[in-house]
Amino acid sequence: MKIAIVIGHNARAQGAVRITDGQPEFQWNSHLAELIQEIDPASVRVFRRVAGVVYSKQIDQVYREVDEWGANVSIELHFNGSHDPSAEGCLTLSSGTAGSMALAREVHHRMLAVMQNEDDGIQVRGRRARGGRSLWAGAAPAIMAEPFFGGNARFCHVADARKDELAEAIYDGAHAFVMERAEA
Repeated sequence: MKIAIVIGHNARAQGAVRITDGQPEFQWNSHLAELIQEIDPASVRVFRRVAGVVYSKQIDQVYREVDEWGANVSIELHFNGSHDPSAEGCLTLSSGTAGSMALAREVHHRMLAVMQNEDDGIQVRGRRARGGRSLWAGAAPAIMAEPFFGGNARFCHVADARKDELAEAIYDGAHAFVMERAEA
């Protein structure tokens, strides 16, 4: 079993920023990725996009590395950004393929149970839609996980307090998906 965790954004363009502590997506999710990897170091590998390269090349390069490793699944970590402090929700993005949708269902409901925020559901993104390239670039079923809004202080605190549980939820969902496919 090989679970690829891709950290959204990069060291130079770090993504949305959390209102509570100013941590950008790249930094917060780098730690979340480490926690996921600690659960099963033999099966989980963390991948990072390279800064200073055009966006499309960053995505193509990191997912080429994921493919070369032979990943069964890939999960790209993000959180949503909004200037509205009341914005909340747990969202999972999928390519819409059968594998991506099944993986999304396994991970999404577990993240939602941990975060206990609004269910923004599983949304399908085409290749050219925002975030779509990540969902379509690799060979393995892929999703993008966005468990909370960084502009909502309450859910930033929930995410911090339950970060270990969130890591377990993401790992458990990916693990369940891979095991179900292995048994099929």
